[in-house]
Amino acid sequence: MNKELNDLAKIISGEMALEKKEAALEKAKKQAIENEKNDRRRKVVKGEVQLEKDSLVEEEKKVVQNIKLFEWEAPDRYEISYNTKYFMIIVALSLVLILLLAILGHYFLMVAIIAMLFLIYVLGTTKPQKVTHRVTARGIDTGNKLYEWYIMKNFYFTKKQDQLFLIVDTKLNLPGALLFLLSEKDKDAIFVLLQDKLLYKDIRKQGWLEKLNFGEYIPLDKV
Repeated sequence: MNKELNDLAKIISGEMALEKKEAALEKAKKQAIENEKNDRRRKVVKGEVQLEKDSLVEEEKKVVQNIKLFEWEAPDRYEISYNTKYFMIIVALSLVLILLLAILGHYFLMVAIIAMLFLIYVLGTTKPQKVTHRVTARGIDTGNKLYEWYIMKNFYFTKKQDQLFLIVDTKLNLPGALLFLLSEKDKDAIFVLLQDKLLYKDIRKQGWLEKLNFGEYIPLDKV
């Protein structure tokens, strides 16, 4: 009986000693943390160290200035060669179609065809205006409007006859794409700047309508 009591006393005393040791360790740990904080506060006050900055906050505060990187001047649209003979043929065919639509009562389509004829005539008889486009640190500045990089998806070049086109797809509904004319001498500089921000679009099969409007797609390995 005495032996069992002695064993029990040893167990209880051992547990108490362990608890005291754990409490002492916890107290020492808290004191060490407090000492470290006090030491850091002292160094900050003396200017020996700077407080750590939140990287996310720093990213939000980062400001990108609208610095011009490159600019080029080009016509604001592709010049359509006006040919009186071909235009009269188009007018004749359109008049036949308009007459047919009038019989069928499709007046809205009649107005659309007349408007298209007028547009073709205006584009064929007036010269394009010269405009200046700029690639900046924030995006592409054109027509007194800045399109920032985050609204753009990709870009690519096409060529129609001797005219180069730069087409930049956007994430917007309107405009869904930005269209720029450029010369051969400006192409390399524009490509170097844009490829750092956007992917060059890989078109495996170009649509016939796009090819008709903007010419042949230029693959990346031929830029």
